[in-house]
Amino acid sequence: MQYWTHRAYHEVPALWRLHAVHHSVKSMDWPAGSRQHIVELLLTRTLILAPIYVLGFSKEVIDAYIVIVGFQAVFNHANVSVRLGPLRYLIVTPNFHHWHHSQDQEALDRNYAAHFAFLDYLFGTAVKSDREWPSDYGVLGDYVPNGFLEQLAFPFRWKG
Repeated sequence: MQYWTHRAYHEVPALWRLHAVHHSVKSMDWPAGSRQHIVELLLTRTLILAPIYVLGFSKEVIDAYIVIVGFQAVFNHANVSVRLGPLRYLIVTPNFHHWHHSQDQEALDRNYAAHFAFLDYLFGTAVKSDREWPSDYGVLGDYVPNGFLEQLAFPFRWKG
């Protein structure tokens, strides 16, 4: 569910405007995982947690999932290199996720997975690069404004 929700944020223009706030960071570090538009946060948490709840998972399992997601958000945006050998095709690491935030043409709309990298390999959306890190970060065209209030309003301001 997370993979498809995240992919929709990139492929549906109205959702992209929400998600672009997260992608507006121009240098990756651990707090970048927490930059999100409040509407995206609420929508994503509902789409991900509602099915888990409806399927009958216990409060403890849901709490554990939230802790893991929080850790991965910090870890995958951190400026650390974690090479896992063949496991890199299974588990998302900062090396994998940083490409998702790249402005490099080879990386646009790639590496959607937050937990399991094999999903991107399975659906043909994995970045295939020999370089360890991308060249540039942020939204291609750099059109997302700076500042909390400006970014809060950004998804709802349409230019003709």
